[in-house]
Amino acid sequence: MNTEIELKLRMKPDELGRLRRHPVLRALRLASARTQKLRNVYFDTADLALRKKRVALRVRHIGQRRIQTLKAPSEGANGAAQHFLEWETAIKGDQPVLAQITDEAARDALPITGVEDLREAFVSDISRSVVPLVLEDSQIELAFDTGEIATGDRRQPVCEAELELKSGRPARLYELALQLHEQVPFTVEYRSKAARGYDLLLDNRPQPLKAGPLELGQDLTAWQGFVAVARHCLQHLRANEDCARLGEDPEGVHQLRVALRRLRAAFSVFAGVLPEEQRLHFVEELRWVQQSLGPARDWDVFIGETLRPVLAGLPQEACLAELLAAANAARVDAYRQVATTLDERRYTRLQLQLDLWLESGAGPAGGEIENPPWIEPLASVAVRVLTARHRKVRKLAKRFAELSTAERHRLRIQAKKARYAAEFFRSLYSRKPAQKYVGRLTTMQDRLGSMNDAVVGRHLVDALAKADGNHVRANAILSGWYAARIDGDIPHAAAIARKITKIRPFWEAD
Repeated sequence: MNTEIELKLRMKPDELGRLRRHPVLRALRLASARTQKLRNVYFDTADLALRKKRVALRVRHIGQRRIQTLKAPSEGANGAAQHFLEWETAIKGDQPVLAQITDEAARDALPITGVEDLREAFVSDISRSVVPLVLEDSQIELAFDTGEIATGDRRQPVCEAELELKSGRPARLYELALQLHEQVPFTVEYRSKAARGYDLLLDNRPQPLKAGPLELGQDLTAWQGFVAVARHCLQHLRANEDCARLGEDPEGVHQLRVALRRLRAAFSVFAGVLPEEQRLHFVEELRWVQQSLGPARDWDVFIGETLRPVLAGLPQEACLAELLAAANAARVDAYRQVATTLDERRYTRLQLQLDLWLESGAGPAGGEIENPPWIEPLASVAVRVLTARHRKVRKLAKRFAELSTAERHRLRIQAKKARYAAEFFRSLYSRKPAQKYVGRLTTMQDRLGSMNDAVVGRHLVDALAKADGNHVRANAILSGWYAARIDGDIPHAAAIARKITKIRPFWEAD
């Protein structure tokens, strides 16, 4: 069994050609490139039993040779690099020979025992040119892959470079990628060829995904806790990039922005234990991404939650239909900006830099500082942060009835910050009290967020009216609708504010 660690870099064909001539590669290579034609045939059952277990089984054709490979995800996978457990066996013939898979872990990964139910699922035909490299203490194999993945009459082109760690430190993959990125633009490909093949087979479109559960160990240090939280947020971010880029489902860009907010919140939660220079750099870069995506989300909310419902209730108002057309055009422009941002070199650089930093080991300074703050127990950080954020929410919530519009906005922000901190740390405490606390903060945030959407909506209508001198009547209609909406939300927000002032903090309940 081998553990395969690889970083895939997706790029255009002309950029792949530029990468082949990169001066860094000439300085690092150990030998000349070798080129092979690879035909990879992937197998599964009719009901895709292997895919359900997240394993891939293929037979690779290299001339007359046949190599059977079983891949399963590694539990230690982190960052943009893909980690797999891999079992390879030379076989005779074009069909899988499961009897030659003798490793116990490999047998456990397989959901089947015989080949009788296996059938061809999809194929990749790849021209691969491989260059061995050495970067300080690590050996890396760079593969230039061009070709296609195919199933039936569906095709998907492949044009990527793959950095595979043969020995040494995973951080070197990010270091090398950053060096290459200085001259050649690319984006990181987070899906394996097998994953892309299955998506092609099923004709899957990118779907929005919410963040999964986060489990933190009780014995973690502050730095280890931060790394776990940050990687969890990055996983959420990357899972929604393709859906947001496509722009067909508003939830895609919404989840992308949620992931960014959570990642920024992680830097805020752990601010006291992180080196200020790195923290400020990443916070500023994350703010740039979030601001770039903001207009698309604003138009989605305005169109989906305000304009269309109002138009449905007042179909005779032609001014609303005209406003909807103008808003849809603005939304198209905003989604172009989303795609542009996700394809920008600055965005790719941010992710590679962050992955490299998170791979730095026990702490940011490598133990050079005596008793650095990042070795503080995570549980201590949790209590301190949760207590401070709860106090800020409670202070404003106690006087909710007298809050101004600006103060209600500040309460929404404080509730959001407290909620993110509670979500990060709740696995350290009893489930039900933590779930109740997060639920109440979420309800308050939603109610206050509805009021904030009304404010944003007014600005959007004003912007459209200023652009073409129209939409005066539509603006008047929506102003009345917004006023009624805010009046309806205030009593509910006040009620949840009272509950929050009385709830017992879950970190004090154990």
